[in-house]
Formats: sequence, structure tokens, C-alpha cells
Amino acid sequence: MSGRLKSTRALLGKVLQADEAWLLDSRLPTPSRRMNHQSQNAAEIAEALADHPKVERIHYPMFLEAADQRRIFAEQCDHPGAVFSLEIAGGKKAAFGFLHHLEITQNAVSLGGLKSLACHPATTTHSEMGQEELDRAGVCGRLVRVSVDLEDVRDLIQDYRYALDST
Repeated sequence: MSGRLKSTRALLGKVLQADEAWLLDSRLPTPSRRMNHQSQNAAEIAEALADHPKVERIHYPMFLEAADQRRIFAEQCDHPGAVFSLEIAGGKKAAFGFLHHLEITQNAVSLGGLKSLACHPATTTHSEMGQEELDRAGVCGRLVRVSVDLEDVRDLIQDYRYALDST
């Protein structure tokens, strides 16, 4: 019995401190509301950027092309999520220009934090992959991944448009 308990404790960690348990308990009701709001923000941003001349393509469930993918999304999802990717006209140089000109969104690789983030996957999160693997995964030099949080959606849209216009 104690061996199983030790294994479980090794996997899950030890008991939380009282204040940590209180913080966790006080925030458990809010993640779904927060995630829904982030998803709504991302959907509005993706829609606003879809026709921008420097956006070649947006990877986001709202823009799925295959009928099977659209059907699966409709059956299994309530919201499209808070993460989307942009393919920016002008290649890697333009992608880095976009990241450089962001004023609200931070250039970082993490997801799900308290701040909107953007990164260049080919040189960060996927940098250890070979070119063949990158090609198969659709990760190219012009690709930028955006993780949207709770900032005012109008400010974020303005931030992305400014960054696109400045590349």
C-alpha cells in the first residue's frame, strides 16, 4: 500500500499548503469563463485579420477547409480556441518584423498565461526539427503563432494590424 501511495505522490506531487489549496479552490469556477472569453477574442481577431493583404493564411478552426474537419469541429467543440497561426507574406523576415512591431502582445513561446503572446515556431518551439519534419508539420519561415488572452480585443486587433502594416 505505501509503495502505491509513494508512486502516486511521485507522479502528482505532495499535499498542497493550506494557502495554495485556498487559492486553487477560489479560482476553480473561473477557468471556463476565462477560456471562453479568450476564444471569443481570438475568433474576433482572426476574423479581423483574415482579409489583411499581408496575411497569406490563417490556421484556425473557423477557417477549416475540409468538410470532415468542419464537421468534427462542429460536433466536438463549443469554441475555436485561443491559439491561431498566421502565415505572413514576405517570409521569415516579415514574420520577424511582425513580432518586432507588436506593442501589447509579447514575443514568447508559452501558452495559456495571463498575457497575449506570439512566437516564430520554426526558430523556437520547433527549432530542433529537421526541414523534412517542419515541412510535414506545415511549419514554415512565414508562420507566427499567437496565443490570445484577456486584453481588450480592440487593442489587440489594432496591435496586430499595426505590426502587419509595419513589416
